[in-house]
Amino acid sequence: MRFLLLFCLLLLFNAASAQQYNFRNWTLEQGLPQSQVNDVLQDHDGQLWVATRGGISRFNGKDFITYTKEEGLSSNNVSCLFQDSRNNIWIGSTDHGLTRYTGRSFFRYDQKEALPIKTIFAVAEDKMGRIWLATEKGLFYGNLEGFVKYNALPEQAYTSLLLLPNGTIWTGSATNGLYKITNSGSATNYKTENSALPSNSISSLIQTNDKTVWIGTDAGVAQIKQDSLAYFPLPITGSNLAVTSFVIDAYNNLWIALRQNGIVKYDGKSYTHITRLNGLRSRRVNTLATDNEGNVWIGMNGYGLQQYMSPWFVHYFESGDISEPRVTALSEDSKGTIWLGTDEGTTAYMSGGHLNWNRKTAWPEGTAINHILMLDGDKNVWVSTSNGVWHITPDSTIQYTMKDGLPANEAFHCTSDTKGNIWIATANGATCFNKGKFTNYTPDNAQPSEKIYQVFQDSKNRIWFGSISGIYQLKNNKLTKVPELDQFHFEDVVSIVEDKAGVLYFGGFNYGIIVLNEAWQKPKLFNASDGLPNEGIKGLFVDASDNLWVGTSRDVLKVRLPILRQNGRLNYRSYAGSNGFKGIEICYNAITQTPDGSVWFGTTKGLTKYLPSLDRRNKVYPELALTDIMLYQKPTNWEKLGFAVDTLSGLPVNLKLPHTQNHLTFDFHAICLSGPDKVKYKHRLKGYEKQWSPATDQSFATYANLNPGTYTFELHAQNNDGYWTPQPLLYTFSIVPPIWRREWFIGVLLLILAGSVLSIVRLRERSLVKMNTLLEMRVNHRTRLLERKNREKEMLLQEIHHRVKNNLQIVISMLNLQARHVNDPQAVDVMRAIRSRVRSMAILHERLYRLEDLDQIDLDDYFMSICQSLYEAYGFTQEDVLLELQVPAIRVDIDTAITLGLIVNELVSNSLKYAFPDCKGKGLLSIVLEQLAAHHCILTVSDNGKGLPANFDYKRTQSFGLQLVSSLSRKLNGTISFINNNGTKSILHFVLPS
Repeated sequence: MRFLLLFCLLLLFNAASAQQYNFRNWTLEQGLPQSQVNDVLQDHDGQLWVATRGGISRFNGKDFITYTKEEGLSSNNVSCLFQDSRNNIWIGSTDHGLTRYTGRSFFRYDQKEALPIKTIFAVAEDKMGRIWLATEKGLFYGNLEGFVKYNALPEQAYTSLLLLPNGTIWTGSATNGLYKITNSGSATNYKTENSALPSNSISSLIQTNDKTVWIGTDAGVAQIKQDSLAYFPLPITGSNLAVTSFVIDAYNNLWIALRQNGIVKYDGKSYTHITRLNGLRSRRVNTLATDNEGNVWIGMNGYGLQQYMSPWFVHYFESGDISEPRVTALSEDSKGTIWLGTDEGTTAYMSGGHLNWNRKTAWPEGTAINHILMLDGDKNVWVSTSNGVWHITPDSTIQYTMKDGLPANEAFHCTSDTKGNIWIATANGATCFNKGKFTNYTPDNAQPSEKIYQVFQDSKNRIWFGSISGIYQLKNNKLTKVPELDQFHFEDVVSIVEDKAGVLYFGGFNYGIIVLNEAWQKPKLFNASDGLPNEGIKGLFVDASDNLWVGTSRDVLKVRLPILRQNGRLNYRSYAGSNGFKGIEICYNAITQTPDGSVWFGTTKGLTKYLPSLDRRNKVYPELALTDIMLYQKPTNWEKLGFAVDTLSGLPVNLKLPHTQNHLTFDFHAICLSGPDKVKYKHRLKGYEKQWSPATDQSFATYANLNPGTYTFELHAQNNDGYWTPQPLLYTFSIVPPIWRREWFIGVLLLILAGSVLSIVRLRERSLVKMNTLLEMRVNHRTRLLERKNREKEMLLQEIHHRVKNNLQIVISMLNLQARHVNDPQAVDVMRAIRSRVRSMAILHERLYRLEDLDQIDLDDYFMSICQSLYEAYGFTQEDVLLELQVPAIRVDIDTAITLGLIVNELVSNSLKYAFPDCKGKGLLSIVLEQLAAHHCILTVSDNGKGLPANFDYKRTQSFGLQLVSSLSRKLNGTISFINNNGTKSILHFVLPS
């Protein structure tokens, strides 16, 4: 490695560095009851249970709640934990047997009767729901009521249990090896004497996805594949190979905990030995467990609880006597080896997973290394420092300072262009080095000591400069501001990069990021208002997967460039201390990538490596729970207030509060073990507000002065990677209105009011009844008088109609006598016509005399009587001329009846006189009355006789009868017409008086 020889010629190295993983620690200071953790369990609600020698603790990611003998445990010396399918938590102890936790209370199993055992090593559940115990005196099985001894195996101490879905039972003993019990009940005993088992003292058992059973002993590990037991060597020398626990992580790695030698992680091909150098608090590990978010939990012997998380970040912060170096420069050589420089002038390179540090350097001690540029297969190296630029070749090492033409001794960055020139950014402008000469450039109207932080040549061979005063471009051998970018007043430009699509990105410290994309109409600035969480940009880097890495003063962002280019919006994942990026603040432009895809960061705490293949978002939704409901922000004993309380949550059930207790505070918590500090909440009180609250990290919500009504508190939570719970947590309660606003009270008031109104109405009714009775008596008296007068008038009218009828009969008789003495036929006809007209009136008066109702006349009966009289007068019968009468039940007044009767008399008389001279027996006479509308009627009189003369015009006729018909029709506001077609049809349109 040429650069190694040149860069560190005649220098000493120290290769005592190890990579550190992401661990979080909890001890007594953080709430653990005791420092020896014997077992760890995650329950079905996402909470973590920790077994110690000081009791058990329930952990929600932030707080520990401890249970001891005072709360109901049989002993504080807890050895193991197990949750069954019915959500009971079984707690085994080392000295007082077994305890079961139901969720609200503890139940102890009596050592004398129910379970005569002191020490419980392991608890498990079979497919039938039976609970199995590995104890000091053998195996026991049972249920909630009690346990019986399993007599198929000898009585001895059993330390581990593995119950498989197929019914097979594996159990390890303390001194007599491993036992396998099949469904048929046959047992096989594996011992050191008959197998490759390294020891007869079994401590732990687990089955992996490939059906391999792993056996932990006090002398190492063995495995059983297809009923063949084989020893499994660990990559550790020495005798400290006692295994305490197994676990399989989310990446299908097998973790092996050693009692005094840390942890071995096995991925199926290679081993990783994790010790104190890698971040463990101690080599003494008691137990391992995983949670549903993919974290590994480690119970230590004397050092509390640790959480292994975010395996996609590996750190190099501690290396012998070098602690948390500030890595200010990163580069890689032609073989992909990482080289770094610090602000104190030390350098190192990565080899075999270790940093190899230089003890001495070619430059003065304390010289800050800002950038390393490797060219020509590592034969041409430029190092930018606070003490000039160092040019290292196979033949020489040369330092360039202001004496040699540099604008300033502090150089921030070096790059080469396509012509082979070396461009250097310094604290006083930029310079171009070509053939041993420096050509210096400063912007027009530059400030004194114009700092140029970076020089960059893009794919179009344009050279860009990021400076303290903005962005410049080399044009006509001058540094010129770009107008389209200058509009943003963008300063402190520390980083410039380009992606594979030719899009340029400019990072400004405390200004954000400018994106120059020619596919867009104009450049775009991204800052806090556009969703950028931190404007303090310290470095930009585009990796091989088309991600833009943004290093800031507090975290690192991975921006998805395809989405940014297409939609013009930021889509990123943030990495900070809570999800593994413990370096927190990167140094300026200290980001690079090696050929294996790893991204490296130089931070203020050392070197950090990102492994993209291990990066997984936490898609597990937080487990939400209401922890408390308080009145007036004070702790509230709901049972004491008389409310029913849920036995598991302790919260009131069907809460109904009086209107005076309308100030409520809801305390809640969401369990996210990967990043409890990143949990966000949003809530609303349905019935009180429609909009959700903004996302907040506050775990309480207060509502004051609630009006009477029914409300539902709704709560969502977001985990550390931005996943919100799909369904809200709901809690419904009601505020009871005061008595004067309750429905029953309003109902009673309404009843009283209604009763009062009813009483008043009844009193008024009684008064009105008396008045009405008096009025009725008066009315009845008056009515009787009027009825008597009406009867007298009716009798008088009937008498008048009778007298009129009689007088008309006398007239008819006189006309008959007179007609006998007249010999002129024409005169006889006239006399006959007069007589028929008088008879029609006489008939009407005769009917009026016989009717009780003198106001309305039945036309049907009236017309029939007229026709019968005329038939007799003219000597016709129904056999000679058939009469068809179609008159509906229309009743008219006397004047209308007389008028219609005269019209019918004239028209029927004409038909009988003229229509049927020689056609007796074949004649037809029809009278039809139709009512079209409320008062509009049509009277049609037709016959099938010989018809009217050809030149007939009733308006010019001299016939008295037709003139009379025309006159009478006008009296009815009607018109008459005649149609001559197979007889005569006379049609009268008239209007009945209303």
